[in-house]
Amino acid sequence: MLVRVFSSAFPAGHRRGREKGCPQRRDRRGAILVLSGILLVVLAGMVAFSVDLGYMYTVRTELKRATDAAALAGAGALPEGTDVAYYRAVDFLLRNPVANRFVPGEEDRLERLESWLAAHPEAVQFEVGHWNPVTREFVPSLDHPSAVRFVANFQGAPLFFGRIFGRDQFSVEAESIARFQPRDIALVLDFSASMNDDSELRRISEFGESWRPTIEAGLYQIWQELGSPQFGNLPWQPDYVTLVGKAPSNGCEPQIYVKFLEYERKVWVQSTKDLSNVVVQYSDGTKQKYDNLSGRTGTFGSGRKTIARVWVKSGCNQSGDGPGYGERFEASWTNDNTRIKKWFGLDQVPYPFPAGSWDEYINYVKTSSFIDGAKYRKKYGLLTLVNYWLEQRPQANETPVLWQTSAQPIHSLKEAVHEFVNHLKRVRADDWLGLAIYNSPDGTALIEQQLSPDLDIVGTITAARQAGHYDRYTNIGAGLQKGWQELDARGRPNTKKVIVLMTDGWANRPTTNPREFALEQARIAASKGYQVLTVSFGVEADTQLMEEIAQITGGRHFRVPGGTSVEQYRQELISVFRQIADDRPLVLVK
Repeated sequence: MLVRVFSSAFPAGHRRGREKGCPQRRDRRGAILVLSGILLVVLAGMVAFSVDLGYMYTVRTELKRATDAAALAGAGALPEGTDVAYYRAVDFLLRNPVANRFVPGEEDRLERLESWLAAHPEAVQFEVGHWNPVTREFVPSLDHPSAVRFVANFQGAPLFFGRIFGRDQFSVEAESIARFQPRDIALVLDFSASMNDDSELRRISEFGESWRPTIEAGLYQIWQELGSPQFGNLPWQPDYVTLVGKAPSNGCEPQIYVKFLEYERKVWVQSTKDLSNVVVQYSDGTKQKYDNLSGRTGTFGSGRKTIARVWVKSGCNQSGDGPGYGERFEASWTNDNTRIKKWFGLDQVPYPFPAGSWDEYINYVKTSSFIDGAKYRKKYGLLTLVNYWLEQRPQANETPVLWQTSAQPIHSLKEAVHEFVNHLKRVRADDWLGLAIYNSPDGTALIEQQLSPDLDIVGTITAARQAGHYDRYTNIGAGLQKGWQELDARGRPNTKKVIVLMTDGWANRPTTNPREFALEQARIAASKGYQVLTVSFGVEADTQLMEEIAQITGGRHFRVPGGTSVEQYRQELISVFRQIADDRPLVLVK
């Protein structure tokens, strides 16, 4: 094995000479010790600075998080007033700890808030106003504020190592501005004919006699709102047609008047002379004679069997139908429209509106189950006439004046929309509003007002529409479709897009699978990120469908059950629309 040994290039004597004295090496060791000491001091300072700097950054971050929460909370409370917004903002500031401070307990929170504010008068700045998205500036204003500016000062925060450098604490400030996020709202409303139902006589048979005073008072108010029109001698309170007998031809003959009452089970008779006898013949052929009468009027019949005809003996009249039989009156004559129009003077006045007729009205009173249920069968008067317009001829091209009236529940809906618009205007959050109604000549829906910052126009248009304005049907899916299409066409960038969908009934158009069509439109809206807030109104609304639509789109379902007094559900409906108006999304702009 070959091993090579290499020696140093320096002479041995030279190396030994340096080792004997070593003055340079000792100098170098001393320099290193000095440099190490200096380096340790610098390193300790850097560590201390890093620790304090990190702590300052943490405190600044915590304070910004707290002011963000405070600004959002304050902005959310603006509809409740600036004082409430102020306390709400400070409360949320203190709920978010900064350097383990600002954490008052839950008990006596308001008292603690006031105490803290008194002790730290310069700690917070709170302003309300508006945010200008163009200049990106906050403009202070008390005029329907839509934004909150919140500034917090955190003073006296301790430094861990700052005292080494002669500073043992620091201060930090954070500013946050929150505003309502602008919304594009498509208001989709039900204007089907059923939106008159709570003013109609049908409710008496559906909900009971307790509703009669309210319904009849409402119909009277509607008549007054139409200008209290008179037609012939039609009375307000409905009455049976009076059959007028033959005019007397001599002094001993009477003038006789007859009314068949209560499903023709009774008959009322009046004569200008004393009654002698009345013979009643029932539909089964049997007769009943009322003899030895006195006076000039009376009501006859068993009240159980239907009367076919009656003979009235008074004075010297006779019919030739047998000895002692007076003038004959047939119950079937009460179905004679000509007699009815003549008695009430309707043959002398034209029917007042484009669609309908006196004959149609008369036939309606004779045959309607709702009229029958309200105990007005074959009773003619302005009350049943107004009901006829609401139920049978509600469209604008049939009875074009009904929009002026307080028919229910359409009138309550109009009031709720009016309040909704006013609520949107009270807080100038740059909301836009459009109106669609699922009521159109083709049985679908139409846009009555495109998305626009002109909020008042929606209230104006709504007020000028009537139940069944264009047609009578309920095409919920078509209304929802118009809503998302309008948001697609005219929705603005960076806005919250919302559809407010209201109904009082069940989807009945299109004729094939109307419910599934509505759900399909909800799924389309959801795919676009459009939230649908649904309102079901009244006992006949399809609450399950409206709940499903809200769930599909991440919205919320509001239910106004109805079946109560008009005033009660009116207030409930207005409250719902206020909640929707106030449910504004919030956004931090700084």
